[in-house]
Amino acid sequence: MACGYTATGWVQARVWVDDALAAQARWAEAGLVVPKVSVNISASRLKDMDVAAMIQSRPQMRGVIAFELLESMDLDNLDTVTQWNIDRAKDAGIALEIDDFGTGHTSILSLVRLKPKRIKIDRNLVLPIVESETARDILASIVAIARSLEIGVTAEGVETERHAEILAALGCDTLQGYALAMPLSADAILSQHALGDTG
Repeated sequence: MACGYTATGWVQARVWVDDALAAQARWAEAGLVVPKVSVNISASRLKDMDVAAMIQSRPQMRGVIAFELLESMDLDNLDTVTQWNIDRAKDAGIALEIDDFGTGHTSILSLVRLKPKRIKIDRNLVLPIVESETARDILASIVAIARSLEIGVTAEGVETERHAEILAALGCDTLQGYALAMPLSADAILSQHALGDTG
């Protein structure tokens, strides 16, 4: 079926999923609890007819893998195959998250229809909140909408302690950024955990 997807793109996504599952297993073996690992999934990959079969063949994804949908997707106008794959992912216990929220195509209506587990507010909306009351008001409105729909909120781009304080006060339940930790590979996370155990 010619839906505009790239086969190599979904092959890469399957590799990411398998890598995430392998990392999760290694962390668990080391006694490190990481509740969920998110994998970025683009619109073209969700148009692949093989997505549902991949999900079905990996029952260990339930509850531990989240699909991060890039907000460059037009979530208001999903084609039949994409909607089918999203529904199968949700049926399989894979959480859906919308990445870079506030900079793309996601409307309130699409949040109501899609019912994602979480939105991740784009760092470009987060960075100005220390200096700008308008930026804080915008963030507060986003958080209020998400809460009314029982959607979790992650703020990206948390670069200072002041950012963290403001975002916590606004009701963001998860923070992500350099003020908290630098990006780490799966092996580096294990190394850090080992250092903590021995320290």
